[in-house]
Amino acid sequence: MWAGKSLTGVVLPFAMGASLERFGARTTIRAWTAAMVLLTTPLLYFLRPRIPLSQSAAVRRMDLSFLRLPSFWMLQTGNVLQSLGYFLPSAYLSSYGVEEIGLSSTIGTLLIAIFNSTSVPGGIIIGMLNDHFRVTDVILFSSIGSTLAVFLFWGFSSHVALLSIFSITYGFFAGGFSSTWSGVLTELKAESPALDTGLVFGLLAGGWGIGNVISGPLSVALFTNDDWLQNGKSWRYGSKYGPMILFTGTTALLGGWGWLGRLCS
Repeated sequence: MWAGKSLTGVVLPFAMGASLERFGARTTIRAWTAAMVLLTTPLLYFLRPRIPLSQSAAVRRMDLSFLRLPSFWMLQTGNVLQSLGYFLPSAYLSSYGVEEIGLSSTIGTLLIAIFNSTSVPGGIIIGMLNDHFRVTDVILFSSIGSTLAVFLFWGFSSHVALLSIFSITYGFFAGGFSSTWSGVLTELKAESPALDTGLVFGLLAGGWGIGNVISGPLSVALFTNDDWLQNGKSWRYGSKYGPMILFTGTTALLGGWGWLGRLCS
């Protein structure tokens, strides 16, 4: 499921780019909204429960004991911190390539498509790792890979080759982070057997959504003058995207907060 979320991102950036160029932002957003409603609403017909509906109705008491688990809050904290920077490359990578490296808008869009395409195997492989290793170790694997991709490949990118490597590696490691949620559910279920996995899954998705919303206005505040880092002009850290690169790499590293919680327990 999480790998499938990235498949659309392989083609959609090109369609969006063409539409924005020809019709403008207002028309594109309205058309996309209408398309989402028309394409997804019919799918509701095919939704079915996993088990037969009970013939008798009974109010089930919601168990919230998992809220007292330190492991839940450590894992959720890392989840929110990772999401604060996760969406920034996909939002700004194209404009970064055009403005800082001189790429064409087509190549800039291609970088986003590469990012989304490598998120597909990233989601599958990282999800499979949950079946064999502790989720905190898998989260650390995803976080370190994402961090190195940002600091080494985006931060020092001066040509399209290095920026392409960033799209590949960051898409794989960061794009697969949400696949760790199934491992989080398994970990918490072992500590609290009465836990409602659907509720916790919703809280994890909601935590990611919080980061998505906050990262928009936050990214605007991260832009600065090109000369903010006097000794870094040969690096991309010295550009106006420099603070954003540092922020993205830092939040990627902090996504491994859950592993730190296990280390301290």
